[in-house]
Amino acid sequence: MRLASVIAALAILGGAAACGHQETQERAAEGPEPSIRRVDLPLDTAMKTAADQGKGFSLRDATSLGRYISPAYASHFKACFEKQKPNLSAVDYFAVRRSEKCPLRVGGDMPPGKTPKVLGVNLRKAAQQLVEAGFAPDHISVDTLDAKGRRTGGRHWSWKVCKQNPTAGTPFSADLRPKLVVEASCSGD
Repeated sequence: MRLASVIAALAILGGAAACGHQETQERAAEGPEPSIRRVDLPLDTAMKTAADQGKGFSLRDATSLGRYISPAYASHFKACFEKQKPNLSAVDYFAVRRSEKCPLRVGGDMPPGKTPKVLGVNLRKAAQQLVEAGFAPDHISVDTLDAKGRRTGGRHWSWKVCKQNPTAGTPFSADLRPKLVVEASCSGD
């Protein structure tokens, strides 16, 4: 008799959980949560507006991809949503690339972009391309090798990338940690 009571309780809880899950999905399909306001303007304009109002701001990916949004490349993005932080006198902006469509809600699904090909590109430009693709700068590592293949100090920004991992075309993931190798032997310096 006791086993039947436990099974009945689990069935009721399972049904309640399923209803809650459906309600959450319906709410997500409706759009952003009430404290998040939909906007559609160039990210650099949104940042300037916040600064003109004496507010700080943070930049976040509006999608589920978790891409890094660099203020240095704000002109390449648009703000889709904003969330005011009145206690901090700040705004969170949720953005996508200008060429992308804003998701219906923060954290909406979007297919991942591809890792750019940076082989043969100078280190400065390669790092820029990876950051623009959504990789956080502190996730990108660089090995600098002299003509004999020994590690050297410095970044040698004009040297060309001889090896990259992940390879070009790999689907973006915020968990990836790109590694670039620049060598004197393939840079011609």
